[in-house]
Amino acid sequence: MTAFLHPSVLPVVVGILEIALGCLALAAPHSFEAAYPEMITRLVRYAMAFVTGGVLVLLSFAARNRLPGPLAVGLAVLGALPLVVMSAALIARAGLWLAPITGLALGLGVIADAFRRADPEADEVQAAGPVPTLAPVVAAVTAVFGAQALLAPHTLRVPPASWLGAAREPLGAALVAGAAVLAVGWVVPPLRAASQVLGALPLLVVAAGLVPVGRWPGTLAYGLLGVALAAEPVLNRLLRRRIEERAEEPRAIADYEVATESAAWGFVVLIALAGSVGTDVENRLALAVLALATSLFTIYWFHVRSVRGAGLSRTVTGVSIYSFLVALLVALTGGMRSPYFFVYTLPIIALAWTRAPQTIIVPLAIPLAAVLTETVLAWTGRVEPAGVLAAVAAPRLAGLLLVTGFSYLMAQRNLGEQRRVRAAHLQLQTVVENMAEGLVTVDAGGRVTLCNAAAAALLGAPAQVAGRRLGDLLVLQQPDGAPLGPRDQPLHRGLAGQRVPWQRARAVTATGATPIEVAVSPLLDAHGPGGAVVLLRDVRAEVEMERLRDDFFFIASHELRTPLTVMKGNLELALETAADPGLRKTIEEALASVARLIRMVNDFLDAARLEQGSITMRVEDVALPDLVRQAVETLRADADRKGIGLVYRPAALPLVRADAERTLQILLNLLGNSVRYTTEGRVEVWHEVRDATVLTYVRDTGPGIAAEHHDRLFTRFGQVERGLTRTSGGSGLGLYISRKLAEGMGGSVALVRSAPGEGSTFALVLPVATDGASPAAG
Repeated sequence: MTAFLHPSVLPVVVGILEIALGCLALAAPHSFEAAYPEMITRLVRYAMAFVTGGVLVLLSFAARNRLPGPLAVGLAVLGALPLVVMSAALIARAGLWLAPITGLALGLGVIADAFRRADPEADEVQAAGPVPTLAPVVAAVTAVFGAQALLAPHTLRVPPASWLGAAREPLGAALVAGAAVLAVGWVVPPLRAASQVLGALPLLVVAAGLVPVGRWPGTLAYGLLGVALAAEPVLNRLLRRRIEERAEEPRAIADYEVATESAAWGFVVLIALAGSVGTDVENRLALAVLALATSLFTIYWFHVRSVRGAGLSRTVTGVSIYSFLVALLVALTGGMRSPYFFVYTLPIIALAWTRAPQTIIVPLAIPLAAVLTETVLAWTGRVEPAGVLAAVAAPRLAGLLLVTGFSYLMAQRNLGEQRRVRAAHLQLQTVVENMAEGLVTVDAGGRVTLCNAAAAALLGAPAQVAGRRLGDLLVLQQPDGAPLGPRDQPLHRGLAGQRVPWQRARAVTATGATPIEVAVSPLLDAHGPGGAVVLLRDVRAEVEMERLRDDFFFIASHELRTPLTVMKGNLELALETAADPGLRKTIEEALASVARLIRMVNDFLDAARLEQGSITMRVEDVALPDLVRQAVETLRADADRKGIGLVYRPAALPLVRADAERTLQILLNLLGNSVRYTTEGRVEVWHEVRDATVLTYVRDTGPGIAAEHHDRLFTRFGQVERGLTRTSGGSGLGLYISRKLAEGMGGSVALVRSAPGEGSTFALVLPVATDGASPAAG
């Protein structure tokens, strides 16, 4: 759950009120007598239940953003239960209405606030502005109070002459008016702060009026509600400021604060439980007051006080205060013999795991001084023999020193590891920020968790994009601008656990459309894909270079084609008239070279036309075996010249949908490659019908192709041999053109298998004609 920027102070008010009522029931139980004398014994008996309930309510507020929703709601329900049950009992058994209605409204308000915070969509609701829950609860209480004072004063169960008397009607009207003002502030947010101050005034008047007649529970409840209502806007600002500061803290410091605050609340709960099991009223009262003081300090220290500019000194101060509070708990529960003596070790351990573990001397000094003081006082007062005191004090001191030493050694080791981790993190951060490629990491929901400067520039977004959905910042299309289906999106595939290699796409961002290359790798955890790493590369320069290259080849090919055709015609004429064998051989070699140049020029032109989409296909029903025979016969002489076999195994096939001329070109490319690269053995061609397609296989016994070269075969100018040391000819465009032509006819060309020393097998896939044409004879 994300941190709320607009927390409600209602749980804080109710928690403090419950603890304060528990303290009051222990300190002055007869202050409850005038209103409900039959409940005094029960109130004293269950006073610590109020204290414990208040602590749980405060705990549900403090841990609201770190606990699962059901657990936070459960804490709030358990914490509000004493207030709700006691209020219901007063209505049912004592016939009271005002105080019980107040208690029910506050208790149920806390529970409703917990349910609201557990709502997964609460963060969107909170984004619109503060949603305080204290004001509507107080408005309801004051409205009921005012209505009772005006319409049914006898239900208040207090002597009218003592404090209401003649002021009953003006005070009732003021209470109702206060409720109306609070409602106006609720509807009109700019007036909210002023309305809460005005709405608090009648409550403060009621609290002051109850003082002379000794109605301390009412004074406490209505006084606290009035003060909290007036101060809520200020408290909300302080709480929001602290949340924002915590969001800016480094992860290690934030985790340390979470751990220390959890220990602090555990200590508060322990105080409440210690008071619950005690029997002495004065001791229980002291523990209840200690629980109240510790709760208030914990709320202030972790949720109100600003930490800007505060460092280790703040941590040492806080730990020292908690050590003093622990000393009070131990003193109230038996001193050195207290079962809670072990709590002394918590502040020591907490301070040991800071970046300055030597400061543990501060929380260690407090229990040492307490034990030594207690021992000296007991010995000088002759309370116990020195041997008994030593037997009690020695194990305690030895245990403290042992825990301190062990914590210090472990903390020193951890500090060294932290320094190494920070150094490695700094190096990694430097590398990431200075990468030429953009790097973005996302969580399982596609929200950005990390974005380097290159990625931010490419996305046209500010550097702080954490928490935003990458799909909202970056829309990927096919290179030609056609939309990509949801399942074809690289990010979708990466979050599904697939690794997406570099592929070109058109990125639509806030700054416009940009050609990029993108690669995605899933981030796997124990439960599967937990996110993904997205790499982005700006390829505008490469695209422009490719365009210039294509233009150059297109123009150059056009300019070369005419003179090469003329040369070919002249050489053919010269060959017809030449009688000398030596001259004929020379002309034949020249003619073969010119023919090869013409094929290369044609390849360049075809590749350029394919890129521009200017090749028109005449797709019709075609008998594939006829085209295969034509290609085989065309290359038969080349195969015989090299001494290799060229075998075609025809079969009865259905007609296919294809462009006959382009299909023949593909077959000549595939067979020509096999013949060219095979030095011994044979080249085989056969067919297979599968899933409404016809597959034409071309297998050779050539050198084979290593796996690392497979991806390059179908790219432009992609060849296994590179550079000036190539032993084979060719432009490197044949397979690229063949696949593009096949895809234009609804088919494909693929490498089925190839390995060094095992030859290669390619397949031409074409769709079967769907008009029921008869099979082509084999």
